[in-house]
Amino acid sequence: MITDGVVVIRRWQPDDIPALVAGRDDEFHRYMSEGVPDPDPFACITVGRDIVGWVDYDSPREWLEPGEVNVGYNVFPHHRGRGHATRAVQLLMHHFAVRTDVRVATLLIDPANEPSLALAGRAHFSRAGEVNGEPYFKRPVPPLTYTDGVVRIRRLSVEDIEADLEAKDEEQIKWLWLPGHRETWEAMTPSQQRDHALRGLQARHEAFGSGPKWEFGVDAADQPGSYVAYVDCDLNLVSGRVPPGEANISYSAHPACRGRGYVSRAVRLVLLFLHDHTATRRAHIIVDAENVASLRVAAAVGAEETNRFVNEHGRTMIHHVVAVA
Repeated sequence: MITDGVVVIRRWQPDDIPALVAGRDDEFHRYMSEGVPDPDPFACITVGRDIVGWVDYDSPREWLEPGEVNVGYNVFPHHRGRGHATRAVQLLMHHFAVRTDVRVATLLIDPANEPSLALAGRAHFSRAGEVNGEPYFKRPVPPLTYTDGVVRIRRLSVEDIEADLEAKDEEQIKWLWLPGHRETWEAMTPSQQRDHALRGLQARHEAFGSGPKWEFGVDAADQPGSYVAYVDCDLNLVSGRVPPGEANISYSAHPACRGRGYVSRAVRLVLLFLHDHTATRRAHIIVDAENVASLRVAAAVGAEETNRFVNEHGRTMIHHVVAVA
């Protein structure tokens, strides 16, 4: 299962067949003929408890090169025009990156199918000629690590344990921890703290494939595993301040590496990750008005202040928005 806070793509199950068949209409038949009586796509697209479509891929096609797959999808009539297909295709690309050795995804689209032609553009596919008279598109599977030559963002690992423990200092606790968390942490023995942090790192590593929150360690690009900062993006923040499917970005620098611009660089790389792996178009950065260092990061990445509010803990917060582009 993978979600971006709006849609979920999950493995197809036999119980889904009636819904998949019932979702066929004239539009479906126009571009996909009758369809098989017992469909078994790679994944169903769901919103809430409803199946709203499916997404699939296969490889035994004569025009495909090694490492390439052809992608197909359908959204049921009453759910079209809401961006669900684009979101599902983006999440499928994320699946390819995390769990497969697929190198390139392709789309073969009927020239009269204007919605699918538009999706190809929104999902970052490029025209690659024609196959049997139909427009043909390709897109490389996106990377899981991103670098600008100075920093690199990558999936968290249990090997980050020492740096993770070092980073839990007064600055991090003051700005990122919720009330009560300090007391819980300080009540643990050092061994218990380490075990707790290890379990957290393992859980966050495993959750990287499923969303809707992605968490990254930040290294100096020439020092793999150096862990100079942390950054995450959450597409389903429960506060109500960020719409589902849009990203809330949080970050912190390792105490030994503050003031070097690493976090701003990492946030820009997270915006690239969001562009490549999700369909979100906006990211939000919500910062305590007294957190001068974090406000500098928001300004450095071009985020614009949209409003101020007092949170449930009596702190004045500044809400920024930046485009994912």
